[in-house]
Amino acid sequence: MITRSTILELIEQAQNPSVSIFLPTHERGEEVQQDPIRLKNQLKEAEQQLVSLDMGERDIKELLKPARDLLDRPLFWQHGDRGLAIFLTESGSRHFRVPLDVPEQVYAGSRFMVTPLLPMIALDGSFCVLGISQKKIRLLRATRDKVRTIALEEAPTSMEEFKKYDLEEKSLSSASGRGGQKSMFHGWGDASVESHYVENYLKQVENEVTTQMRQRNDPLVLAGVKEAVALYRKVNHYSRVMDRALENNPDPWSDEDLRDRAWKIIREYFLQDMYNDLSRYNDLKGSDRQSDNLGRIVESSHYGKVDTLFIAKGEQSWGRFDSGRDVVHRAEGPGDGVYDLINESAIQTLTQGGDVYALDRGEMPDGASVAAIYRYG
Repeated sequence: MITRSTILELIEQAQNPSVSIFLPTHERGEEVQQDPIRLKNQLKEAEQQLVSLDMGERDIKELLKPARDLLDRPLFWQHGDRGLAIFLTESGSRHFRVPLDVPEQVYAGSRFMVTPLLPMIALDGSFCVLGISQKKIRLLRATRDKVRTIALEEAPTSMEEFKKYDLEEKSLSSASGRGGQKSMFHGWGDASVESHYVENYLKQVENEVTTQMRQRNDPLVLAGVKEAVALYRKVNHYSRVMDRALENNPDPWSDEDLRDRAWKIIREYFLQDMYNDLSRYNDLKGSDRQSDNLGRIVESSHYGKVDTLFIAKGEQSWGRFDSGRDVVHRAEGPGDGVYDLINESAIQTLTQGGDVYALDRGEMPDGASVAAIYRYG
């Protein structure tokens, strides 16, 4: 999984030259067979760029070898994702399957191109999902592409298990049978159960779930039929349960299904910091604490002045920053000593503790290609 830490590691590992390759790929189907062919074409483009940087043929061959080796691994291409990112230096290589659309791009220079990976930073984090049903209680911890089970050792994992050890049931049933109408729980298909009985079951589950969750402090998504979710909320003591839930029987869903369905809920939660920073940017309009001028942002990021940077996905602007004269020189495209100024600003902001968000152009402040909030005026 690509996180902020992953990107910072790539930034640190970059050398001159460094090669970045981005390739849209396919998870299944006949189109998968075209993916290695497209990588082969990108490697030819990488060779041409490295030649233009005066690199020798033997060194180019050695530098690109880890990526070329992937062409001869059929199984590698059969288990793809929406994108592939490859990073190469003379000291080593790394590749990542990327769960989002990436541009088809090759770049050779003194830095890695990291901007296509930046949308993943805002979605970096773990969350938990609690599946609630009479047949199975599941507590899962997940990220956007991984999931594992958290064992519940002190709580019943099903209604059947709860019945075996609940010593209170007989006395409760007898008391309710002496008079008055029993309150029934009808949320589990044909299994109509007294509501107090289901509540006791969920109280035992909640007690350990809350203990486990407080150790992790992750947001928690509930999954269960509407009645069960409502009853769990009634007994819940954990403060980070999401307001939205998966209101359906979770039993037919695999752990991966639960993760993917919960991710649609949790995604908005993870993006809240970004939305808050966008509001902060708008509140600062007209002040010297914000800017959408690329030249100023490049200079400010170089000196650690940028607190928050917004960049438009897919945007590039070529040039170089002359730190001796604090001047940005623009260029028509990449070349020796020329780099993507937006990528450079993102690198400088990240390495100096700032936040960087990649947005669709329509979501950018005032439709700009880049915008920044400064730490000071």
